[in-house]
Amino acid sequence: MAGEALDIFISYSHRDEGLKDELVNYHLKPLQRDGKIRTWQDRDIEAGAEWAEEIRTNLENADIVLLLITRHFLASDYCYETEMQRAVQRHHEGTARVIAIILKPCIWQESPFSKLQVLPKDGKAVTTWDNQDEAFVYVEKGIRRVVDALNTERRQAAERARAEAERQRQQQAEQLRQQQAAAEQLERERQAAAQRQRDAAERLQREADAERQRQQQVTERQEQERQRRAAAEQQKQQQAEAVRQARERQRQLAEEQQRQRKAATNEQPGPTGLSRRRVLQIAVPIGGGLFLAVGANSLLKPTQDNRPDKPITSADLSPVEFEVVTVNETGEISNRQTKQADEYREDLGDGVTLNMIAIPAGEFVMGSPPEEEGRNDDEGPQRTVTVPAFFMSRFAITQAQWQAVTAMPQMQRELNSDPSRFKGVMRPVEQVSWDDAVEFCQRLSRYTNRHYRLPSEAEWEYACRAGTTTPFHFGPTITTDLANYRGTDWEYEGKTYPGNYGQGPKGIFREETTDVGSFPPNAFGLYDMHGNVWEWCQDVWHDNYDGAPTDGSAWMEGGDQSLRLLRGGSWGNIPGICRSAYRGRIPRVGGNYYLGFRVVCSSSWAL
Repeated sequence: MAGEALDIFISYSHRDEGLKDELVNYHLKPLQRDGKIRTWQDRDIEAGAEWAEEIRTNLENADIVLLLITRHFLASDYCYETEMQRAVQRHHEGTARVIAIILKPCIWQESPFSKLQVLPKDGKAVTTWDNQDEAFVYVEKGIRRVVDALNTERRQAAERARAEAERQRQQQAEQLRQQQAAAEQLERERQAAAQRQRDAAERLQREADAERQRQQQVTERQEQERQRRAAAEQQKQQQAEAVRQARERQRQLAEEQQRQRKAATNEQPGPTGLSRRRVLQIAVPIGGGLFLAVGANSLLKPTQDNRPDKPITSADLSPVEFEVVTVNETGEISNRQTKQADEYREDLGDGVTLNMIAIPAGEFVMGSPPEEEGRNDDEGPQRTVTVPAFFMSRFAITQAQWQAVTAMPQMQRELNSDPSRFKGVMRPVEQVSWDDAVEFCQRLSRYTNRHYRLPSEAEWEYACRAGTTTPFHFGPTITTDLANYRGTDWEYEGKTYPGNYGQGPKGIFREETTDVGSFPPNAFGLYDMHGNVWEWCQDVWHDNYDGAPTDGSAWMEGGDQSLRLLRGGSWGNIPGICRSAYRGRIPRVGGNYYLGFRVVCSSSWAL
């Protein structure tokens, strides 16, 4: 529209911020004040906006595109390949005017815009002028001439449009007169045709009434058949439920008998004169404090509420052995130890089980020290957290376990029974949102009569570290022989992120998930705590640990309620993101092929 300010898109390298500000804030300011132009640059993108979409929209809407040419601009893939190429294309299409401004000496003559008239005079770079202000004034005048020329073109185009509109109006008026004359003839013909149509409509109505009556009879027969099948299915389900309840009563009776036999055995005094109910807690040093190493029975405590809860008994627990490895600073295995933990198995049906490892109570220092490589500010301040005992799934939830639980009765929301991109019954389920994971826990809890949930962030880091204070539970570094992550360099926005951590080696990039349990566990017997898939936690996102709970509970108040915590990194991340202390977050409704989870159980424990 004539008189409307022209939109100017500023394409530049962030390394030339000072020269860009000199041009925009001072030499283009008079044109902005006169209402002749509006400038836009990527610094105008508001928080929360998608920057790529914002850049594309403003580039497509611009009347003038200023290319601020330096060696940094020519070296930037985004400036050169995306912004400059599209700007020159629009210039040739006649939908925008491109002005290249040579700010610093560089070899620009081979670029696609080299055939366009550039500024300042003769393409002499601004910074090479004896008087740099004089160079910018020359640039300002050149831009002003283009702005005036475009405004003149707009006015002329508007005048031509008005003339064309008037011509079309007169032509339409003549056509209207002709149409009115023809309309009278058509009206007579229409009335005759309308009568014929009414006769045909009455005939079609009679035929439609007959068809509706026939369809109604078919629908009634189908409904009767549906009700018959539904009644048969309901009877079948009732019979199956009766069988299940009978089997459950038999199982409970067998467990009670086994409990009684176990109790009779456990009450016999041992060599120390104490029964198994009196296992002592042993304090051992870990890191900067004490860790409470307890036997499985000493962790078994009753719940304090009255909710229906099937306790975890000593009869449910069985010992598991596993080998734990430790690496030195170069990633070489420096120690191997055989350890043991207690676990119970939850039967999910059809041969699918859920292995739950006992995690003993203890204290640990949460977060990372300031000197840790790759540390972010949100990983502090460090603080001591006391974590009660709990059970955690030995592996991330697998696709087989997911399918078994999604077949259980719905609680709050429907679940996709096969959401994963990388298929395999023993691979972790992925592409699940935080809400999907919570629904999984609710269904599992109702099915088992035990309290399953996502871990708190403190529980997750405590369980991951398993008594260590190094960046990884393996030690000061990590290798792709020990975990599934991106072991090759990652190029992103002109920056290289290394595929190794510290003095450790680079490795391979598998580009997909792997079966759970493919790599060595930590000292608690938990697998894949580094890499494979990100794991959801309960907590709301907070920018740091100021005011965070110190009792191991989830931090659900304040923060950004739309975001939830992720821990552990994934197959697609470099090793620094897979550290024990690294914190990720995305919206709770998000889900992609990097995201999975594991569960914890906080049911009552009894002998």
